[in-house]
Amino acid sequence: KKAVQQLSLWKENGLKPGKLSMNITMKQIDSEDFYDFIKELLSTKNISSKDLILEITENQIMSNPESSIKTLKKLTDLDISIAIDDFGTGYSSLSYLKRLPINELKIDKSFVDGLPDDAVDAALSKTIVSLSKNLNMSIIAEGVENEKQRDFLLENGCETIQGYLYSQAVPAKEMTEIIGEYN
Repeated sequence: KKAVQQLSLWKENGLKPGKLSMNITMKQIDSEDFYDFIKELLSTKNISSKDLILEITENQIMSNPESSIKTLKKLTDLDISIAIDDFGTGYSSLSYLKRLPINELKIDKSFVDGLPDDAVDAALSKTIVSLSKNLNMSIIAEGVENEKQRDFLLENGCETIQGYLYSQAVPAKEMTEIIGEYN
């Protein structure tokens, strides 16, 4: 709730902060009031469903895939994007992946760490990028810490990157200044 309020404040002040990604758990999703809580968040001034991405780990989804599909579908009916966080580290079934209402895959840092020199990490990263594009999903790489990793990912079709190469987590006040500089 605090993150959504901060996003709203930035937008009220004329800033363009982009989308807000929030990590969630199956316990939250499965709670009776989560859907209503999210709907209430969307009523916050200046916030639309297009401003939010809810991230859930692959392992969480696969703990009860049938329930995940049902619950995540309700959220995507609100036009909220859903991302699988830490993709490639769990036990995803491709048959479930095609049924899940997912908009984005996030390449886990464990595959990014060895780029570009580790042949297996390179092959897996390329495969995840290709898979996401073939399924019309966005792709983001987590944990990018150096230019070689960034360059490899960009050259192989992963255009969205997060990690310490760009910034560590910063408080809202400092982030306000950063967003202001980029706007």
